[in-house]
Amino acid sequence: MTKSTINSELLFGKVNYIDANSIQFEYINNQHEPIYFGGNRYGKGEVGEFVIIESQVNLVLGRIIEIKKDDLAKSNLEIIGKVQLLGTIQMDTLRVSAGVDYYPSINDLIYSAPHDFIASIPQKMQKDAANITLEIGSIDLDQSCSISITPEKLFGRHLGILGATGGGKSYTTARILEECLKHNSKIILLDPTGEYAEFSDSTVTNVHLASPINPARGSIPISIPPECFEETDFIALFEPAGKSQGPKFREAIRSLRLVELLKIKKLHEDFIEEDIFKKIGRLEENYKTAIRSIPDRYLLEMPNTKFNPNKLCAQIKEEYTTVSQNFYKFDEFNFNHCLSLLTRINGIINSHTFKFVFKENMLPSFADKILSFYIDPTKRLLRIDMSAIGFEFKAREVISNVIGRFLLNKARQQSFTQKPIVIFLDEAHNFIGKSIGNEDTLAKLDAFELIAKEGRKFGLNVCLATQRPRDITEGVLSQLGTLIVHRLTNDRDREIVERACGEIDKAASDFLPSLQPGEAVIIGNDFPIPLTINIKKPTIKPNSEGANFQKNWA
Repeated sequence: MTKSTINSELLFGKVNYIDANSIQFEYINNQHEPIYFGGNRYGKGEVGEFVIIESQVNLVLGRIIEIKKDDLAKSNLEIIGKVQLLGTIQMDTLRVSAGVDYYPSINDLIYSAPHDFIASIPQKMQKDAANITLEIGSIDLDQSCSISITPEKLFGRHLGILGATGGGKSYTTARILEECLKHNSKIILLDPTGEYAEFSDSTVTNVHLASPINPARGSIPISIPPECFEETDFIALFEPAGKSQGPKFREAIRSLRLVELLKIKKLHEDFIEEDIFKKIGRLEENYKTAIRSIPDRYLLEMPNTKFNPNKLCAQIKEEYTTVSQNFYKFDEFNFNHCLSLLTRINGIINSHTFKFVFKENMLPSFADKILSFYIDPTKRLLRIDMSAIGFEFKAREVISNVIGRFLLNKARQQSFTQKPIVIFLDEAHNFIGKSIGNEDTLAKLDAFELIAKEGRKFGLNVCLATQRPRDITEGVLSQLGTLIVHRLTNDRDREIVERACGEIDKAASDFLPSLQPGEAVIIGNDFPIPLTINIKKPTIKPNSEGANFQKNWA
């Protein structure tokens, strides 16, 4: 045991009651006046303060959760407090472990825990020393006792950054990004608001979708080509009516896949006209012959087989046929039932929102950019600016799901085992647990849910930042091994965090509404002892400020 852990100057109380989860204490000779010791302020018995209980066998770490005057019917009105028991400190090594090995006894002494010791708890809870740590904050406001956490503890089982608007969530995200950039990391940031555009040094690759108003310096426009979509994406996006339009829509996709395969093999080019498979006025046998000529016929049914969606409307018309004397004849009556679908397809394909999908095929593909970023040893952060993507047609949800699915498929192919990737998804409540389409074409946008469930096995980890935890599915929240929780004032938000994370109980969650901006609690599988820290301000500040009325209305 070292002098810095137990110091007589920080003594303030003794145990007078013990139960399974907590102890009660009384002050010794009214020694509960706050003091400054070693340059730091100690409350010596204030609510929220970490304390050390000196028992006969070991040291017990706790946190004061209640102070009150005892029996009001008595005249002496003795002040007592309640301490939640958090963990055990080994006297010889000062190693910290969750849970209580030996309970304190009556009259055991209680000390304020030194700030530098509390700051070192993340290191004291791991067995081996780490070469790479991320300094994200400190235990006190003067930043003298900094807290550093290993990437394994922070990202190893996925990270969640939660907090109400104005609580400091964006600053925390920026701070962690800065710390990651100091090391040979691989980070992909999906930025739906453009607030991280200031990250633009030589280790950062900035790309953007659509046309943001304020792109980052040197940002490159990219596209998401249609071949990155799957059949279910198009069905959910275009919403063909189940019985009248759905079968013809699927037949059109199959015919367009056939066109692509015929062009690759240079077969039956006379069956193809303006990149569609011509049926109306042609022999029925042509279609059967074309299919028989494809050696890899299973590709016609594969959901990720390439086809040209810009030709969907023309090909759908070719599917409305009847057979007369072995020739296809146009079925105008039934085709009229499909006009609403054609209108929707034309509206989406020609919309500005999806321009970078259907009309900008000369731009670099996002898939190529991700792969080139991964193999470039000089690049550490790939920021994808999604701020210019519109909200109509659920475009943002669809695009983020396409990106997430691409990364998950690459991870399943063991592409990221040499160097793990961490995906930062800001405003995650807008993308997690969503679905598109009507009841006939419903498709779950679950790429990031699958990453949370299985990605870490393949070197793909995720960091979700959100101010609405209640909109994130509990299944995803429960997969987040570490949570950095800023102020949460909504009861439902706090309840969902309690249910999703077994390491935080009612006593700990009661502190969440009173956290100051920039203050956060770290909890999770690797942090069974919740720590309240002050996040260090990032050098590169996110552009998350609202309008300055004092300046602009003066």
